[in-house]
Amino acid sequence: MSAEQRHDGFLTHFAVWGGLGASLYLMPFGSLLVPALSIEQAVLAAVIAAFVAALLIASVAGLAARTGRSTLDLVSGPLGDRSRLPVGALLLARHVLVASFALILMTDAATLIGERVLGADLRPLWAVLLGAGALGLALLGRERLSLVMRRAGIWIMLLLAVVIAASAYMEFEIPSYLRRPETGGWPTVWQAVDVMLVFPLLWLPVVADFARSSGDAKAAARGTFLGMFLFSAWFGTLGVIYLPAVESGDIGGFLVGMELSLGALVILFLLQADELHLNLLSSKTLLEAAPGASIPGLAAAIPLLAAIPAAIVFRAGDVEQYVFLVASVFVPAFGVALADALIPGRRAPIVPVVAWVAGFVLYQWINPAGIGWWQDALEAPFAGLGLAFPLGDEADWLGAAIPAFLLAFGIQAIYGAVAMVGGAVRVPREATG
Repeated sequence: MSAEQRHDGFLTHFAVWGGLGASLYLMPFGSLLVPALSIEQAVLAAVIAAFVAALLIASVAGLAARTGRSTLDLVSGPLGDRSRLPVGALLLARHVLVASFALILMTDAATLIGERVLGADLRPLWAVLLGAGALGLALLGRERLSLVMRRAGIWIMLLLAVVIAASAYMEFEIPSYLRRPETGGWPTVWQAVDVMLVFPLLWLPVVADFARSSGDAKAAARGTFLGMFLFSAWFGTLGVIYLPAVESGDIGGFLVGMELSLGALVILFLLQADELHLNLLSSKTLLEAAPGASIPGLAAAIPLLAAIPAAIVFRAGDVEQYVFLVASVFVPAFGVALADALIPGRRAPIVPVVAWVAGFVLYQWINPAGIGWWQDALEAPFAGLGLAFPLGDEADWLGAAIPAFLLAFGIQAIYGAVAMVGGAVRVPREATG
């Protein structure tokens, strides 16, 4: 992508990543923090998580804007050219799974709203309508969506955020039990930070595919950081304070409680459709990079075409832990990518692979995905080594995402530093795109 084509500035990145941070699905994570923690502790955990997630996402945005590289380029770069196919396949699987999960979450909430308002279970209809709406946004294209977000989307998002906060307060106030001292148990403060990191870090693999079109790395990083930080902290705090007041304890129940009738579906779509769009943008970018790609205009539809039947058949609980498992794969991957960009030592693919795998194993040792067969497969080797599993049950002060990222980053950075000292400095790769 040429420099002339890259022109998105601060406001575009602020609007787009603020939209990602303004997710209704951060709220259920916030609700998990109480009453084990006090309100003050839970809000602090939500703010720390928002800061860490925004910092990582903004770092990737700045790197992509400076180099013009896509997610595939950044992740596979340290591993060598032969890794592009397996890394691309892993990314495509991630995009399909996350698109399905996002549409399932929206369909779950829409179905509950429809049952309460219309008295009928219209799940297949909601899945198709919401999927078609998301596809319509995707067909607008990146440039038009950026323009809409700059001129209107950011103000709509701010208005909806204020309306949701005000309506939540007027309808539910603050549940009295939340004013009591914390009860203790799970989660501790640092486990709570880890809980609140899960959803924002899910979007790491789509950051570069959007930000690489910016000609100003500083503007991309600052806009991305501020948008993600402010709105993920805002909606995480809403979950801490308000969501436990809802009898059903979920987003659908929360929206029904706002007594907006079918207007709640409009809020649901406006706040969540950008998640599908950016996921589809990354899918399109990935598939356009495939050798012999000839239908880039249709490429973005592939994950959504898989997501619509998935949203009809499955519920969020059926796929949630698989999504989190895949998300944990990419946390250390970006630790490797950022360390490689910071200290570009001579490339030896085995070291980045070891760094990536080590970070992933550490993540799953501390906080394994809640999938029965997966936990059984992991428990045996750790037990054979005489190690507690999961480690997070023993070391309740320890989260998983930050240590996994730091381990992968550290291994790659040390390797790069040693290579530089040894005189084996890699000639910087040309920006691609």
